[in-house]
Amino acid sequence: MADPYLVLFVADAADDGHADALRDAARDVPNAGFFDGVGGAGSGDTRTVGAYLRTEELADGVALVTAVAEVSLALAARIEVQYREEILGHLVDGRPDEALQARLPLRDIPEPL
Repeated sequence: MADPYLVLFVADAADDGHADALRDAARDVPNAGFFDGVGGAGSGDTRTVGAYLRTEELADGVALVTAVAEVSLALAARIEVQYREEILGHLVDGRPDEALQARLPLRDIPEPL
């Protein structure tokens, strides 16, 4: 079984604005981390920017998902959400898609204004 990491990252092209916002979001969540890197061989030098949290229970990651949803909404970004290297779904413009909603109770994410 893969390590118990909840990982959220920009699913499309990422830039400095994404990096700054996700870094700030991760800082607001206890024990969360941030990453910003260029992909490996064959990636076309795609920048990967995101946040992560080591947690044995997926439900314990709701605070990070909620913080990153705010970034997704503010930047109109699509964020991929993975747990234990399995894709759970996406945040799109701050809202969980059907796949993510089915896997994680996200009632705490406020409705966009």
